This record gives sequence, structure tokens and C-alpha cells, in this order.
Amino acid sequence: MGILAAFSLLLGCFSILYFLYLTAYNAGAGFSFFWILVCVICFILHFIFKNYDTVKLNVPKVIRVAVFLFIIILLVVFLIFESFIVRDSMRKESYEETDYAIVLGAAVRGTTVSLTLSNRLEAAYEYIKGNNCKVILSGGQGPSEDITEAEAMKRYLIDKGIDEDRLIKEDQSSSTQENLKYSFDIINNEKDNASITIITSNYHVYRAKKIAEKYFNDVQGVPAKTLLPIIPHYYVREFFAVIKDTVF
Repeated sequence: MGILAAFSLLLGCFSILYFLYLTAYNAGAGFSFFWILVCVICFILHFIFKNYDTVKLNVPKVIRVAVFLFIIILLVVFLIFESFIVRDSMRKESYEETDYAIVLGAAVRGTTVSLTLSNRLEAAYEYIKGNNCKVILSGGQGPSEDITEAEAMKRYLIDKGIDEDRLIKEDQSSSTQENLKYSFDIINNEKDNASITIITSNYHVYRAKKIAEKYFNDVQGVPAKTLLPIIPHYYVREFFAVIKDTVF
């Protein structure tokens, strides 16, 4: 139990430091408090492992077994879904040409695209410059954004030399579900059974594809890179988002 006690203590310390890093970076602020929860759980586990003989005497066996099984089941479910998320985050050598590409929006600071959105747009540019698909730019306007994400994306790609006639704005959405539903409405008015390419952050591809498959029969995803230090945060956050979409 000494090794487990030490490991849980180290993981708890890492979690609080990681929370501080995310707060300074302003990455996924709404979910960053998850790491505080992880820290608290780790410190509780540290106490349990460090005082296991006392805990064993005072906690009924049925409760200890139930907690152990719950943790094992949670870890198995987590690893299964994370394997899907990681699989779809891997970039391929080449991608098929489809009728439409849908670029999913991310934060805009005033009128300037964030690093996350810039990475998505660079991945979009690399894909669309080599084929003739139309491009749906999907993203509404958040509270700290002076223009819609769709408009910011359009300006970015025009500056990169993409023909404006290829770019279609979807500027009402505020979630991934709405991104793809509203994009489907636009595409469905132009073409039946269209094939699509979804371009988004690598951690986001799996969930975006699963949602898109409700509306489209032929879907592929192109992943954009994510800043290395924040990869654990977004991959863990995405697990809970996938569970939410699966259950609800």
C-alpha cells in the first residue's frame, strides 16, 4: 500500500499544479475545476492507503468491494472511450475528397481567432486547397466575441487565398450538436446524400463524427493539432462529453 499511497499523493500534487497551469493558460475554464476534484480524491486515497489497516477494520468488506468494483468499471469505460477518441485523433497520410468540408468553430478573442481555432483553420486550409469541396464555417457568437466565429473563419481563409465563393457561413450554432445540425440543414437544401469532411481539433474528431453520423451517411474527420501541455485536459474533458452525448 505504500506505493499506492505515494502514487496518489504525487497525482494529487500534479493535479493541483495542472489546474493552476490551465487557469493561467485560460484553457477550458469551465472544466478545469475537474482537476481540483481529482486532487481531493487523490488525497483521500492517499489517506486510505496510508492507513489501510485501520480502514480495513472499520469499513465493512461489502463496501470496500463495491467501491473497488466501481473504480475498476469506471477505469475500463474510460479506457474504452479514450481509445476511440485517440484513434480518431490520429492524422492520416491522405483523405478522400468529399462534397463538403465543415470547419467547427472555437473561441474568437474580439475579432482574432484563438490558437485552437487557428489550428483548425490551418488543418482546413491544407485539406480544402487540394480539392474543390464547398466549405461550411460553423460557429455563432459568444459573449467575448465581437464577430461570429463563422465570420472570423471566413476572413482567415480568404486571407489565405481561398475563394470566397466556396465559403458558406453557419453563424447561429453554440454547441457541437448545433454545429452539425445547422450545417446539415444548409447542405441538405443544396444536395442530397452529400459526403462530408469534419475539420476540428484532434481530441474532438470522434465525438463530432458520431454526431454527424446522425445526419450524414458518408463522414470523415480531419484532426487539427492541439498544444501538447493541454492535451490531457481536453482528452479527459472529451470523455465526459462523449458520455453525456451517449446517455442523453
